[in-house]
Amino acid sequence: MSINAIEHLIPAIKPAIDRAQILKAAATLGILGSGADSVPRMLALLCDPQVDGSEIASLIERQPSMYARILRVANSSYYGHPRSIATMERALLMLGRDAVRSIAAATCFDRTMARSMKGTAIDMQAVARHSLTTAAAAEALATIARRPMASEAFIAGLLHNLGIAVQVHLDPHGIGAMIDAIRDGAVCEIGVLESKHAIVGHEECLAVVFEAWQMPESLVAAAGYHHAPMNAPESHRDLTALVNLGANLGLAIGPCYALEPAPVERHLPAMLWLGLTDEHLDAVAAELPARVTELGSALFDA
Repeated sequence: MSINAIEHLIPAIKPAIDRAQILKAAATLGILGSGADSVPRMLALLCDPQVDGSEIASLIERQPSMYARILRVANSSYYGHPRSIATMERALLMLGRDAVRSIAAATCFDRTMARSMKGTAIDMQAVARHSLTTAAAAEALATIARRPMASEAFIAGLLHNLGIAVQVHLDPHGIGAMIDAIRDGAVCEIGVLESKHAIVGHEECLAVVFEAWQMPESLVAAAGYHHAPMNAPESHRDLTALVNLGANLGLAIGPCYALEPAPVERHLPAMLWLGLTDEHLDAVAAELPARVTELGSALFDA
């Protein structure tokens, strides 16, 4: 997908920062990657609905640490399968391709975050946990409202804050000003803070990176508009709304982090678009802490 093809999927970037600078920063951080087994290449393949189960299994089997972690998650209480899963073929059979793809994407995410966000002014462990919570929430909401999108919602929710790593690298002074404003009592959403203090937003950074990764258009749109889901192209609004509401629930149950230190109001237009009610969101929120603990333990704990 060319840059011109995704112009309508990425919010306007402020003149001080262009796409080339975003891509250069992402490359410096190791986010772009290269080669058939690089994290971006794996994520792109995992997110491609045309990639079949055998190709996914082959891809994962070339990565021993990922292979072991996927089997650990597959046998965890998060999925609650009563029989032991010892091979990737059985994991695909018992859990389904979408579940295995989501677990593999979470492993890729963990590696990318750990490598690219060291030494920042933000508690990246809190960002990672918020991202995992958003993923689980978006997946659960999709199961209610748009079941075929559950795996895509998990992946989009998991990656929705990866643009912060690029933003911190490009604009440390802007990030510092945002954090200072919050400490001084500013109460507003991250997009408002960015418009006042930053030269580039994290949504713009992530959308450009996703395009470079050759991610599906729906994921590029979710990256670029998850704080304003009704501004996304209509054909991709479902996924964008799921990520927005998943992130809302993630902040509501915690952890929050420096740039989003408190919950925000639920996005009513996104709820109406998906046909979701407060009762739906409350039900997901009630089960979310336990599910995130189970998934986090299997994914990240030794």
